[in-house]
Amino acid sequence: MSRSKRAKQFRAGPARLYVMAFLLIIFSASTLPCLRLIPAALAHAPVTPGNNESLATATFIPNPTKSWAIYAELHEGGEAQYYKFNITEGQRIHVMLLKSTNPEDKDFTPGLVLMGPNINNQSDVPDYVEVPVGADALVVGGEQPAQATYEPFSPSSFYSLADLALDAPSSDTYYIAVYEPSQGGHYGLAIGDREEYTLSEWILIPLNLISVYQWEGQSLVVIFAPMAAILAIGFGLMVWRLRKRGLAPTLLDWVGTLAGLLFVGTGVMILFQMSLTLTQTPVVPEIGVTLVLALIPVLVGIGVLRLILRSGGEVNIRKRVYLAILGLIALFAWAGLIVGPALAMVASVLPTRTRVSS
Repeated sequence: MSRSKRAKQFRAGPARLYVMAFLLIIFSASTLPCLRLIPAALAHAPVTPGNNESLATATFIPNPTKSWAIYAELHEGGEAQYYKFNITEGQRIHVMLLKSTNPEDKDFTPGLVLMGPNINNQSDVPDYVEVPVGADALVVGGEQPAQATYEPFSPSSFYSLADLALDAPSSDTYYIAVYEPSQGGHYGLAIGDREEYTLSEWILIPLNLISVYQWEGQSLVVIFAPMAAILAIGFGLMVWRLRKRGLAPTLLDWVGTLAGLLFVGTGVMILFQMSLTLTQTPVVPEIGVTLVLALIPVLVGIGVLRLILRSGGEVNIRKRVYLAILGLIALFAWAGLIVGPALAMVASVLPTRTRVSS
């Protein structure tokens, strides 16, 4: 290749990356106005319930005005599971009860009981639900709507069964019991209104979504099938391309390509989950948010793959910086299941001269 052609390619590469970065900013900015329009039931920070089938073992909810999401299962009818939280008088108590759209949960319709001081007693508490001594109780029966709700950030679907909101009448400890008289099933609780995340909660969201999909009834094979297909096809194309050019893959090729494919695979997984979800819900405008969330990791992945596969095993300082930046963007864009961003950053410092046989 002539020097002039190499110079043109060198100039074109960064230009394309600038265009991609600009597109990422535009897509991200276009998403922000949509966030306020979407009922955030499954976008809350997760809580693991544990063994909570009695008041004594109730799962504690810290800071109940912050948004929390709990995904759990009642094992059989005629039992209850318990949660507790401390709250100050006048602060908002907001609890949403939902269930999965899994056909196995079709006839499962749980309800909830809010228990604490100075609550207006409404309806009779089921005999098998424990009530703290001296506490009042508000029973809210679950009612299944005609249509499931589409959640664009997961993406996933659920049936919203009950929505309870009131100002705390006293500063004290309150309890929530979830019950179902006749059968077990998968339910969710969304507690609180303030959407805020710690750094670790934000970064771990992609991994937590795996448990949400399992809660819906999906197997790990189904969840990761799109990612596995992308990895198989992508690595096959990488080896073919390098052999066609008479090159053996370097460690940098393997690591960088894996990072890029994990990013692209994340986008494909999102699209796959969106497709599954739309078999349970009507088509709604919020799917535009899901499409943006799928497109961002795909664009980041394409950027990484272009840097790696066009390098011929030689990556200069500028491209190493691009790899590190794209890895950082991916980390906060929920791309690559945390592994991808880590590999992109590792690839940015790997040597380029030591080759391994294919």
